[in-house]
Amino acid sequence: MIGFRDLKIDVKPEKTDVMRSMGCAEGDIIYNSVSKEFDALFERICGSLDVRSSARAENGKIYVVLTAGEEISSLSEELFSAGEGIGGLIVNTAADCALFEADNRLQEHIRQLCAQLHMGIKKRLDAPADISLAEQSVVLEKAPLTGVNMTDGLMLSPVKSMCYILELADDEALFKAQHDCSKCANKDCPRRTAPYRGRFEIISDFDYTPEKASGVCVDIGTTTIAAVRVENGRITAAHSEVNRQRRFGADVLSRIDAANRGRGEELRSIAEYQLKRCIEAVGGGKTVAAANTAMVSLLMGYDCSGLGKYPFTAQSLERAVSGDAELVGGISAFVGGDIVSGLYMCGFDKSDDVCLFLDLGTNGEMAIGNRNGILCTSTAAGPAFEGGRISCGTGSVDGAVCAVTIGNDGAAMAETIGSKRPCGICGTGITELAAELLKHGIIDETGRMAAGFENGYRIADGVVFTQGDVRELQTAKAAIRAGLEILICESGVREEDIKTVYIAGGFGRRLNIEKACAIGLLPPRFIERYRAVGNSSLGGCVKILDNGFDGTEYIRSISRDFPLAENERFAEMYLKHMSFCGE
Repeated sequence: MIGFRDLKIDVKPEKTDVMRSMGCAEGDIIYNSVSKEFDALFERICGSLDVRSSARAENGKIYVVLTAGEEISSLSEELFSAGEGIGGLIVNTAADCALFEADNRLQEHIRQLCAQLHMGIKKRLDAPADISLAEQSVVLEKAPLTGVNMTDGLMLSPVKSMCYILELADDEALFKAQHDCSKCANKDCPRRTAPYRGRFEIISDFDYTPEKASGVCVDIGTTTIAAVRVENGRITAAHSEVNRQRRFGADVLSRIDAANRGRGEELRSIAEYQLKRCIEAVGGGKTVAAANTAMVSLLMGYDCSGLGKYPFTAQSLERAVSGDAELVGGISAFVGGDIVSGLYMCGFDKSDDVCLFLDLGTNGEMAIGNRNGILCTSTAAGPAFEGGRISCGTGSVDGAVCAVTIGNDGAAMAETIGSKRPCGICGTGITELAAELLKHGIIDETGRMAAGFENGYRIADGVVFTQGDVRELQTAKAAIRAGLEILICESGVREEDIKTVYIAGGFGRRLNIEKACAIGLLPPRFIERYRAVGNSSLGGCVKILDNGFDGTEYIRSISRDFPLAENERFAEMYLKHMSFCGE
């Protein structure tokens, strides 16, 4: 065999690396306690690490497998099982740091292997960006590493393992064996070396004015977490950050799947750690928090098996307590406490007027009704409105194109978050761009791009919108619009009786309503009745501090949801609203 087998790599995690990877900086309220915990665990961590690698060259490729060993995973599981979540997270993070450093050191051995072959490396293929999870079994077969295998759920075991393929090149001077951060799903990895400008713009403003409230409120979103402190009706502190569970996947289904494949305790500890950190960042104390059903289930350590398969049920939808935080109860598996909180902020518990509520995102949650009854549902729109699956898509970060106008010369005039150099396009930018492309005849109502745009439409240097991106947007907006039309129909409400259509969330706050109507994302017939209300989930939590949970519990009691998948008209409406027509 040309390569090596069970090569031992002696690495010890650096404390500074581990603390940085946990997002724990000196000066943070919890820094000292986490630092002491690391010191107490350091010898056990080092004694549990068994970092080894195998590599084999064959047919123009080098197959590489690397592991931190089974014992380090067992140590983290032991701590998690004992309820020592912070310790489990420290061990997990230390294992990640050790694995990353070992991969760096392994490059010299790969260079020596290339020298024997008189070849270079032209490309590295990682899972799942370049090869499927299932293809990792081929790597394990080609470069077997003692104790490393693949589970039926396509996970590497031990968990702290990795494998990849290096494509060989005739040019011996070429060596592109490093991990390409730009393709990695973990956009917020602290070790990221490829450009990823800025942080997510997190909406923490809302349309509710506190009266006498005092305490802390937290909105635990799938992508971001926002916290505010209120004292005697005044907001005195705010804090926001990216949800660290994102490394398990950008959407809730990926995280549910990870929990059901044995990572539940790790996900729970991450959520618990981050919630505590956010609460303390604004001063600590009595806390009201809201989240979707999946986030609550992961935080509370509930069995998530029912969330991952039809008919989609949750272990519990009741109010729950995690540390100092009391969590708003939910309505169903996909209409959670964040929507209940939003409905409460918008006054659905007391209003005689019929209103619509729409929270746009990966899942589009929506509700219609008043104090006499509320009907709600959700639709899986996909990640396009958050920049997902768009070729140059990005989240709401500095430099993200958030607004677009096309001039008479056909050139784009782009506005970016933070007025920074364009690095990609986010959800509001995608919506505005589609409306402009339609207006100028660059796409037609079917979504087909005009001749001359076979390689896409250029928005800015390095930022292009392709035909495939148009299709992603069409499927997302069709799901939202179809769900909305069916909800209205199922409610039996006359459209003229709908007084207000509330648009919640960060995407809705920045959305150009007219352009959203122009492409058929929102019904133009309600153009005068739309109202963006910001982070209604957070606003509802502040209202709970003022008035207690009675209003949210009443909303839960009068609400019912129905699954769109079982509605015979959904497919028909979905296909109808695939087209870009403002009607």
